[in-house]
Amino acid sequence: MNGQITIFEWMEHREHPKMAMGCEECYCKNCLFWWSSRCPYGDCWDDHRAKVKPFCKLFPDQTPRTLWSDWKKPGEQEHWCRGGTFYPERKCEHYVKYEGQTVEWCVRANISIFQDGYTMCTLKESIGCDACIAESEGRKINEYACEYMRDTGCERMFETKSLILDAIQEGDDIEPCMEQCCIGCTRTCGFRCGRKLKWN
Repeated sequence: MNGQITIFEWMEHREHPKMAMGCEECYCKNCLFWWSSRCPYGDCWDDHRAKVKPFCKLFPDQTPRTLWSDWKKPGEQEHWCRGGTFYPERKCEHYVKYEGQTVEWCVRANISIFQDGYTMCTLKESIGCDACIAESEGRKINEYACEYMRDTGCERMFETKSLILDAIQEGDDIEPCMEQCCIGCTRTCGFRCGRKLKWN
């Protein structure tokens, strides 16, 4: 199985634990999805594994383990990666070895291109590519392009979405907004830029 260590390695680690081993040596730090912020388990696979497959329940005869200072704290015995020791399954099923990334300048910011073609860009995530290109060219995508848009997104986004949620609770037959900004949005909506519009 990919990511599985041998019985010999497991016994070797039990008899001679590497006390210096820490999160910086974790396999996650060599994974493509960790580097590109796409890990389905967040920053730490072992936090997820401790919840769904606690070490102390699978190996009750081997706990409690006392090789680290916080071993008595709640949740510590559930984790696998503790006490300076690697445990049997070192890689999750999503692991792909990280081979580096290329950093290039795009329209208004640096972007990172990974080995599988995935592109990571803060502006793409906040306002989208179309809005970024349009703003750099000095044009508007639609009539809602406005002064509230910043590199980090729309200043009125939270207020607008709050108004939509209030309207839903009051019984309006509308769906929650999933857009980052009105720029580029083609949906018919009675809420724009933090205000509720009145339709004739």
